[in-house]
Amino acid sequence: MNDLNAQQIVLLTLLISFITSIATGITTVSLLEQAPEPVTQTINRIVEKTVERVVEIDKETNEPQETIIETIIVNAEDLTIEAVEKNSRSLVRIYTVVGDIKTFATLGFIVSESGEIVTDAQRIISGTSYVGVYESGEFPLDITFREPNNPFAKMKIQDGVTENTFNSAIFANSQGIKLAQSVIALSGRDSNVVSTGIITDIETSMEGELEVTSLIDTSVDGNKVLSGSVLLNLQGEIIGVKINGDPLREVAFLPANRVSAFLSQ
Repeated sequence: MNDLNAQQIVLLTLLISFITSIATGITTVSLLEQAPEPVTQTINRIVEKTVERVVEIDKETNEPQETIIETIIVNAEDLTIEAVEKNSRSLVRIYTVVGDIKTFATLGFIVSESGEIVTDAQRIISGTSYVGVYESGEFPLDITFREPNNPFAKMKIQDGVTENTFNSAIFANSQGIKLAQSVIALSGRDSNVVSTGIITDIETSMEGELEVTSLIDTSVDGNKVLSGSVLLNLQGEIIGVKINGDPLREVAFLPANRVSAFLSQ
């Protein structure tokens, strides 16, 4: 050691650190494979928060410099939280109004910056007064579209009531969904209620020569899913909407592509 200069000592230190890190990695992998599930989960949490330090030699000063590299691992829980937070701003609770009495009717979701809503047509009755409870307040609503054979109705805030800008929902291409894909149902009569699950069945139908998704079955808790609830993927996009239908299929959703087609008409 006395015969080594400063640069050789630094290189020797780096070599020892490299060998130590390899040995540590091999040991960690072995422990992960052999440990019972609770221990594995604990180690995984530690590994996710590991900060790597890399020592390099500066070519100009010939001095060692330390660089800290932090790897952030995004897990399903983080994505679920972000998806719910993003879409909570687009969810609207719709109430009928008779005098001073408000009665919950259904949920809707915002489809434009002006606060227009798409909702379940079966829960909307022409000639009835409605208010929508948005994240930013409560506003009277007008029905702008409702037809007997269409599952969707469209509503908007009455003219001149507000100049607020609203968060429009984002729709995914529901043709790309897969069996066993993780999904999030966002619902709630008085406040947001979340139920998670997977896609258990995808029904399709033929439109000309094209096979399209017609219904999405899930494993989410049907007791927590109201009319007008939205089904989200982990990217926070809407892939389905709950519309009243067969009472034996409480957790089936119409695909988002049907909403997109409705809006494009």
